[in-house]
Amino acid sequence: MQSLSRFWHALFIACIGLAVSGCSLVHYRVNDPLPLQQTDRGYSVASANLDPGEGRIFMVMMFSGGGARSAALGYGVLEEFARNRFVNNGKAMRLFDEVDLVYGVSGGSILAAYYGLHGDDVLKDFDSRFLSMDFEDKIVSRVISLSNQWRLTSPRFGRSDLLEEQLDEALFDKATFGDMARQRKGPLVIISATDMSTGSRFDFMQETFNLICSDLSTFPIARAVAASSAVPLVFSPVTLWNYAGTCGYQLPEPVQKAIASTPRTRMEAASRLRSLEMQSYLDRDKRPYIHLLDGGLSDNLSIRGLLDMEAVMGSDEVRRDFRLDEANKFVLVVVNAQNDPDHSIDHSADVPGFREVVRAISDIPIARYTQESERVMQSAFERWRDMAKVDADKEGRAPLHMYYINVTLKNLADEVYRNALLNVPTSLYLPRKTVLELRQAATQLLQDSPDFQRLLKDLAAQRSNTTTAQ
Repeated sequence: MQSLSRFWHALFIACIGLAVSGCSLVHYRVNDPLPLQQTDRGYSVASANLDPGEGRIFMVMMFSGGGARSAALGYGVLEEFARNRFVNNGKAMRLFDEVDLVYGVSGGSILAAYYGLHGDDVLKDFDSRFLSMDFEDKIVSRVISLSNQWRLTSPRFGRSDLLEEQLDEALFDKATFGDMARQRKGPLVIISATDMSTGSRFDFMQETFNLICSDLSTFPIARAVAASSAVPLVFSPVTLWNYAGTCGYQLPEPVQKAIASTPRTRMEAASRLRSLEMQSYLDRDKRPYIHLLDGGLSDNLSIRGLLDMEAVMGSDEVRRDFRLDEANKFVLVVVNAQNDPDHSIDHSADVPGFREVVRAISDIPIARYTQESERVMQSAFERWRDMAKVDADKEGRAPLHMYYINVTLKNLADEVYRNALLNVPTSLYLPRKTVLELRQAATQLLQDSPDFQRLLKDLAAQRSNTTTAQ
């Protein structure tokens, strides 16, 4: 009996030892180094074929943060674009197929990434694979599972790694950015997170990964989406290893000039600030690891991605990369699922609890900066419109027609309906009724959008002119 007791004691000690040593072996997926940086290679804007296509429309969509609320509203927009058809040179075409570039942040990154990976299939199965699934319950089950508790004790493994696993199981099947580039079933997708140290945007594009000499093509899409959705305190930050200085990368000349400049205008100041943020990644000794959080903290609408690109590289470079000279229409669609901040805590003398604090941490910066971002975007869009007209006059051609389609819940005309949807919580699961209401709201908002209706009218007129010419 004594020997048997000693056996069980030894076995128990051995199990504890294995568990403890196992903790040190559990590790998140480390991003791969890039042996040699090459221009126009990998998953990048520069290497993507952003051809406006037969319809000669260059279209950019931006899906905001907002959890399943954002995914449902954005999905409704895609449905409406699939329903709207136009005729070009005798061929029936869908607006859905004219989308060239999609930005996605936080909850919006889930839809954006799936759209980019699966293309047309997003209309067939995104609803069943995400919107109709209690995704939040799946995550909670993973977190509280006994089989994952020991993994979570590791300092190199966190709740965002479990989110990544669930995203892969439900949506992405371990696909990488290289897979998305090779298949190219959908538009080019840019997923954004927030740099925890600087508070700046971090875009999952090879142009950004060049700064840390890392290969984005082998990086899992689900991990990028997990980083973009890593709400503070709820999910852990996602960590990237910095290999800067090992791949021969040099900052582009416009970035170097911006760093050395003395800004005189707001645009020049923005260019220098963004350039300095980029330069910070090159100091590997100072920043050997990059920690990423919810993309909504730095730019909930993804709007600043375009603005940063223009500020750093210049309008002419952006126009070349986007091949705007080959298009006759530029369409910008901003899908804003921002809700109203909750002020119910102001009616209680109780100390706010964990849930209220988490909500405040995520909602306050988003609410404060979203309106500012919209104003900046509208101003930039007007500037681009004026520049397009000046260029067209110089070259003796018709100007590029531009459309700014703002799909935001705050624009719903019905007050009761609007308030109900603005109070939908930010979560990874919504009741079926709410999902359907958000999809219907997208249709209503597009029908009420002056620029969307102008686009449809211009496309119809284009068909009439073509028929007359024939």
